[in-house]
Amino acid sequence: KAKAKGKAKGRAKGKGKGKAKGKGKAKAKAKAITEEDEEGAEEAAPPKAKAKAKGLGIKAQVMKDFDTDRNIDEVVDEARNSVSEIEASIVVAESEEKKLSKEVEEAKKALQQTSARVDEATNKETVALEKLKAAHAARAQAAEATQQAREQRTETAKTLKILELEVQGRAKLAELEEARKAAQEASEAAKKAMEDAKQKEKEMAQAVKDAFKDQGAQASLAIKDAADEDAKGKEEAKQKKASDKQAERAVIAELGELEKARIVREKERQQRLREAAGMKGRGRGRGFGQAAPKRL
Repeated sequence: KAKAKGKAKGRAKGKGKGKAKGKGKAKAKAKAITEEDEEGAEEAAPPKAKAKAKGLGIKAQVMKDFDTDRNIDEVVDEARNSVSEIEASIVVAESEEKKLSKEVEEAKKALQQTSARVDEATNKETVALEKLKAAHAARAQAAEATQQAREQRTETAKTLKILELEVQGRAKLAELEEARKAAQEASEAAKKAMEDAKQKEKEMAQAVKDAFKDQGAQASLAIKDAADEDAKGKEEAKQKKASDKQAERAVIAELGELEKARIVREKERQQRLREAAGMKGRGRGRGFGQAAPKRL
């Protein structure tokens, strides 16, 4: 009996060693297949998109554009084109995100199918897991790129609005400058008319003297009437000059009121920008606290 037990024990031990050896070979083979599939998954995984460098702040970009000799209309057109390009990139990013989401669902289904046959295809399950991780990472990167594109579109739209307001302000100032020049020219014309009237008065006075000498009392009376008429013209010239000065003062006052209104609008705009910067966080609010570019 003891001998039979020893033989049975030896057979069981040999059988156990054979099973363990077979399992070890199967594990080694599965590991080799898994490593090959993982290498293929790494090659198939899409390359990570490089994060776009953050651009200048809105006000810093506007100040940079105004410091150059470029035409303001050219800067506005460039900003509009930038908005269009960003919107197109958003559409592409969203399409890529949907595609990656579909790939994630397909990877999940593949994982569920391969998990049901773990003993037959352990390597396929590993590859499916790696693909799922890669798909999740790619979708996260696509979502981040989409968010960055949306933020850049918002900042570019703000820059475009600032440029449009600047163009409108400059156009209004140009109109007021033309009105001021016209008033100044009218004032100079009135001044010249006054000088001409004085010269004419001198000439008439000399004519009166000559007439008194040559023609006597009758001629003197006629010249006196002419002198009165000239004095009347002089008075009218004075009134015209006063009217022109008053018009010039009105234009200057209007310019002052417009400048005050512009300063108030600028303060309100700065306040809105600071509030917007405060809502987005400290990091994105850099550049809004700087002084606005000096308007002409």
